[in-house]
Amino acid sequence: MTRLTLPPQATQVGLAVDVAAFAMHGGELRVLLVQRGALPHARDWALPGGFVYPGEELHEAALRELRTETTVQLEPRHLEQFYTFGEVNRDPRGRIVSVAHLAVLPHGTVHVTAGGHTLGAEWLSAHQPPALAFDHHAILDKAIGRLQLRLEYGNLAMEFLPDTFTLPELQGVYEAVLNRRLDKRNFRKRLLSQGILTPSGERRTGVGRPAQLYRRAKHARIAAL
Repeated sequence: MTRLTLPPQATQVGLAVDVAAFAMHGGELRVLLVQRGALPHARDWALPGGFVYPGEELHEAALRELRTETTVQLEPRHLEQFYTFGEVNRDPRGRIVSVAHLAVLPHGTVHVTAGGHTLGAEWLSAHQPPALAFDHHAILDKAIGRLQLRLEYGNLAMEFLPDTFTLPELQGVYEAVLNRRLDKRNFRKRLLSQGILTPSGERRTGVGRPAQLYRRAKHARIAAL
């Protein structure tokens, strides 16, 4: 068996994962951030993340860091790798390459506290976050761009909602992710014409006329990009 020999100029590279985990809270798109408890960037806000263990799959590392640094123990409704960040000087500890993951947490995921070595954990505004450690602003911006693309081509908006939902609730997800208002009539016409929704046969009661509830059509799964 041929042994792999690294050239003398080869650099030792650390492998890490960072997780941009999103959820809808109060009609706003929120991202899960932790307050770091160790140098570098101690007490700064950051995305959950850390180094990959030997023999550990990348998605396993992403879930472990999410669950270790916060009290979130629920399985994400969606988890995917979306970009690799490997700029030479992105981390003052050395050459560290991070495989960024995008996650959508289940509807109703609100309360969260710090875990592991973090000092705090909160759901904060995704579009107006605080100052972030390392290059995590760039990671978050790229994650939001991916999320917006997924709305149009991947049917991901429904992952933010319960199994049944109204069209205004679904439009609210689109508006929160895109960070802009949408025309109600055009939105309804376009979504219903795509055949990705099916009436549940139920209505949500409340003030005014009961609203029709919908669910994802059986064939409308999250599309790969």
